[in-house]
Amino acid sequence: MNDSSPSAEHLQAIFARFVPEAREAVFERLHGGHINLTYAVTAPGAGRYILQAVNRNVFRDAENLMENVLRVSEHLGRKYAALPDADRARSYLHFLRTADGASGCGDAFGYWRVYHYIDGVETRLTATTTAEAHAAAAAFGRFQAMLSDMPGPRLVETIPQFHDTRNRFAKLEAAVAADPLHRAAGAADTLAGLRDLRESALELQCAFEAGKIPERIVHNDAKYSNILLDSRDNHAVCIIDLDTCMPGLSLHDFGDLVRSMVCPAPEDEPDVSRVRVNPAMYAALCEGFLSTASGMLNPVERKLLRAGAVSMTSEVAVRFFTDYLEGDHYFHTAYPGHNLVRAKSQLALARSILDELPAE
Repeated sequence: MNDSSPSAEHLQAIFARFVPEAREAVFERLHGGHINLTYAVTAPGAGRYILQAVNRNVFRDAENLMENVLRVSEHLGRKYAALPDADRARSYLHFLRTADGASGCGDAFGYWRVYHYIDGVETRLTATTTAEAHAAAAAFGRFQAMLSDMPGPRLVETIPQFHDTRNRFAKLEAAVAADPLHRAAGAADTLAGLRDLRESALELQCAFEAGKIPERIVHNDAKYSNILLDSRDNHAVCIIDLDTCMPGLSLHDFGDLVRSMVCPAPEDEPDVSRVRVNPAMYAALCEGFLSTASGMLNPVERKLLRAGAVSMTSEVAVRFFTDYLEGDHYFHTAYPGHNLVRAKSQLALARSILDELPAE
C-alpha cells in the first residue's frame, strides 16, 4: 500500500466510480483505524459516505473479500426492505458497487470501496451490564438469522481455516517441536494446561465433522465494539466490520461474544485469580442470542452454547501461546512475555467456563 496520501482530485475520481452524480465532494481523513485508509465523504446533493482503501498487505484477496461483503450487504438490504418497520438507513452497512457493477477498484493505495455513512451512532469497547450483553448477543443472532437463507454460491474463505480449532492445536504442537527460541520448557505448565483443554475445545468442531451441526454464514469477529449503538438510547443499530464474514459455525460467533464479554478482567490480566466468568453476563448472552437465532439453530447447536465458548477461548489461548513460542511475530506485544501472559489468562478463562457454567 502506498505510504503517501492521495490528492483530493484522486479521491474525487475514485469516488465518482461509485457515485457518478457526485460533484465537488469533500473528503475528511479518519484516523481511528490502523489498517485501511478511510475518509468520510460529504457529497452535496448525494449524501454522506465512507470511502475506504482496503490494505492489500493485510487483505491480500481483497476482490473476493469484497464480493463476500457485497453479497452480505445486498442480501441484508433485501431482507430489511421487506420489513415495514425497519430502520433501513441504519440497520446494515449499505455497500455500493461501482457504476459498472464491480465490487471496488484498485490502485497503489489499495482496493477502494464505498458504503453509506450511518448517522446518530457510536461504538463502545465493552458491555458493562447484562442488558447490554443481551442486546449485543441478540444483534449478532439476528445478523446470522437474516443471512441464513442467503442463496449460493458459497462465500469465499478469504482466511482459510480461520476457526479450525484442530488446526490451531496442530500448529501449537509444531511450534513446540521447533521451539526456535527455547521457550517451551519455561512454560511447561501452560502447555500442559492447553493440552488438557484439547478434547473440550474440539467438541464443537467434532460435532460439525460428524454432520450434527451445519456450516453457516457468520461474522467471525463478534465483539461489542463491532456493533453500532444509537447515540440517544444505546440500542444496537447495526453490525459492522464485515471483512471476516465467511463460512463458519454459528457458535464461533457466540463463543467470541462469551470470551470477550463474560469476564471483567482484560484478556492480558496477569493475575489469573481475577479471571473468572460472570454467570449473569453469560446467562444474558445465552438469552439474547437465542431470542433471535433460536429458530435458525438446530437442537444440537442449542445444546452446544458452552462448547462454543470453550472452543473460542481455548483457540485464542492456543494462538497466543503459539505466537509466544515462535517469537511474537503475529500479535503486537507491549512487553517481553506479553503473549505468554495472554495465553495464561485465556487458559484460565476457558477453565472457568468449563468449571462454573452449566452445559446446556
